[in-house]
Amino acid sequence: MEARSSARDEKQRLRRSMRSARRALAPEAQAQAARALAAFARSEPLASARTVAAYVATDGEIDVAPLLDRLRASGSRLLLPRLRADGALDLVAFESGATLRPAGPGAIPEPDGEPVTLSEAATPAVLLAPAVALDGRGARLGRGGGGYDRLIPDLRRSGWCLLGVCHALQIVDRLPIEEHDQPVDGTLSEAGLAWVDPSRGGARS
Repeated sequence: MEARSSARDEKQRLRRSMRSARRALAPEAQAQAARALAAFARSEPLASARTVAAYVATDGEIDVAPLLDRLRASGSRLLLPRLRADGALDLVAFESGATLRPAGPGAIPEPDGEPVTLSEAATPAVLLAPAVALDGRGARLGRGGGGYDRLIPDLRRSGWCLLGVCHALQIVDRLPIEEHDQPVDGTLSEAGLAWVDPSRGGARS
C-alpha cells in the first residue's frame, strides 16, 4: 500500500512539473515543434497507416494538427476521442471541416457521430496518445482519468501500433508505474520516434 501511495504521489508531482513546463513554451517553440512533428507523416508507421487516432492539443500539449493534415492528404482516416459518461473513450471519425464541440471537465473539443468499431477499423492503424510524460520503457503518464489505459488494451488486441506523443522535454528516464498503467510501443516527439527498449523492461507487443 505504501509503494502504491508513493507512485501516486510521484505521478502527481510529475504531472504538475511537466504540465507547467510545456505551458511555459513560447508560441514559436510550440509552432516549431508542431512543424517538426508533421515531418513524421513520411515515416513509418504513419506513412502506411490507413487509420490514425489522435487528439486535439490543449494545455500546452504538442500540436498534432499539421501532422494530421498531412496524413489525411495521404489517405489516412482520422479518428478523435470522445469521453463517455463512465470515463472510457470512444473513437469517432473526424472528417475534414467537421465541427468539434467543447465537452468534459477540460472543455476539450470532441467530434460528433457514431463511435467506430475498433475491430473493423482499416489497418495498419496507429494511435497517437497524448502524454504528460513518457519513458524509454513505454510507460506513459496521462492526466489521471484513465481513459487511455482502458482504451489501449482493446486497440492492442486489434493490432494497432501505439505511440505516446509529447514534447521532447517530457521524456524522462523512468516513470513510476502502477498495475493499471498501459505501456505504448514507442515515443514520438519533435526530436524523433523511439521504439520501446525491451531490455529496460518495456512491453512492446
